[in-house]
Amino acid sequence: MSSVAKWKRTFRQTNTFQIILCVILFHSLASIFIIYVHLAWFFSEEEKLWDKTDETRYSKKEFVFWNMRSVLNALSSKVISNDEIALTGWWMDHAKWDTDIRCFNQKWTLCSKGFSTICKSDGIRAIYQYLTFSKEFNINGFELSITATADQLEPQVIGASVGALALVKLNDGSVETIQIQFPSNIDPLTMKSVSFSASHSSINSVTVMLMCYGYTGSIHFTDPVLIPRVSSYVPKQKLIEACPAETLRIHPSITVGKIEEIFKANNKSITDHYHMVTLVTQVSMERLATLERSLQLWEGPVSLVIYVTTKQHSEKSSFEWQRLYIQKKLKNIKLASSSHVTLVFGDSKNEDYPINALRNIAIRQVKSKYMFLLDADFQPSPYFQQKFATSLKHSNFDQKTAFVIPAFEYIELPQRSDNAPQTKEELLQLLHREEPFILPFRISESSESHRITDYWKWYRADKSYSLNTFCDKYEPYVILLKTSSIPYYDERFSGYGMNKVTHITELFAANFTFIVLPDMWVLHLPHKISTYAVEFLQNAHQRLQNRMERFEFIADIMNTYKIGHCNNI
Repeated sequence: MSSVAKWKRTFRQTNTFQIILCVILFHSLASIFIIYVHLAWFFSEEEKLWDKTDETRYSKKEFVFWNMRSVLNALSSKVISNDEIALTGWWMDHAKWDTDIRCFNQKWTLCSKGFSTICKSDGIRAIYQYLTFSKEFNINGFELSITATADQLEPQVIGASVGALALVKLNDGSVETIQIQFPSNIDPLTMKSVSFSASHSSINSVTVMLMCYGYTGSIHFTDPVLIPRVSSYVPKQKLIEACPAETLRIHPSITVGKIEEIFKANNKSITDHYHMVTLVTQVSMERLATLERSLQLWEGPVSLVIYVTTKQHSEKSSFEWQRLYIQKKLKNIKLASSSHVTLVFGDSKNEDYPINALRNIAIRQVKSKYMFLLDADFQPSPYFQQKFATSLKHSNFDQKTAFVIPAFEYIELPQRSDNAPQTKEELLQLLHREEPFILPFRISESSESHRITDYWKWYRADKSYSLNTFCDKYEPYVILLKTSSIPYYDERFSGYGMNKVTHITELFAANFTFIVLPDMWVLHLPHKISTYAVEFLQNAHQRLQNRMERFEFIADIMNTYKIGHCNNI
């Protein structure tokens, strides 16, 4: 009796707060126990499912019924950081996407990562993932599904599209495309799926693109799932190659047509100008006039490649008017005697401008010690040669140094009578005045392209400084020492998209040091957007093809430089 009385006395002394704490503690422990039992049963059922013989194995529909999707899903929920060179996970380009975690009250459904973005009426918003299947398992089909929720989604152009697009590359080199498309008035959490079967070859890789184009409003994608068709359960780490040993090219490197040298340096001028910087660039014949302004302040050799489109099987005589036109334009450009000009005649039926092949031709013609890799619509700052020579004297740089020249752009094309800024102080005045006349290059359209140059540091800098970070969207204009081991541009990229940034990525992979020079710059001269750029901005299939090539490039350099998952191979 004494113990019971003691317990009653203790209970009466307990306040309400303590009782509530005890109830919460008991409820938490009970919840943990229930969750543990639930998960133990769930995974034991998973093992039973895969332990069944082929005759009694569940069908694909029964897999979905039991919702083993998270176990079978080949897609990673990881998002690739822009400061790493990697293949596993979702990769974002310049378009901004937000990520979140959403959980649902459906039976056996786990939480899933979601991706959302504000759609754009005149451009594509997309996020991508690349999978390479092991040839050991001979994958010939899969199911792709995605859940979508829209907010005030309204189509603005003909051909507006929202959903998923997948580019399937087969081991025989052929390519097929499948698509999931949602209407603009979709109900919340609408799921759609599509199946793919390869009739004549196994699957090499799949590049998945979640996208919206031509809409206003926002879209949220949840639970992207790709389930490969296999005869028995295969762990993802065996099914998906984290380090593809060899990427299967659809086409070989771009080949160009007839090459003709129309301006060659003599031996004396090559010797005299060896320690100077050669400006390396390429341009189409239609934009040759751009060089009259961009090279206005350049004092040094130029390695120039001019691309001339011609009709296929044209006779040699039909090139004469192009030569005369080019020679007339070149007279207005004061080329140094050590310069080199090459004509490349291409087939007009080839829709893509072979930009990286042209860049490489120009690099091979460089005879000086250093070369400045620049696009033709940029104007270098005054006294470029002198200031670069001064920078070299102040520090010791090794052969693997990429000298970054900060890029700016005119908001409006200046009149020919307007003088370009002659000093850094004049440049900063045009930049910081109440109505700026210039801005950092593409700061609004793609801020990551030049972000790590660190413009605010450059404004105050009077000495060169090194960059200690990497960004997979960084594409500055750089001066390089020309050596036999210098990485060239990857010629699988033609037309628009990824052609320059991949070269910078390889320089980072090859352990180049990036040094920003404090008193030199380039200014972009505005011009009408090219047809290549317009097509790229609005054609989802072309964009996806380009991004697949980008993933294949990343796989190649991971193998070459032993990066990430390729480090132990």
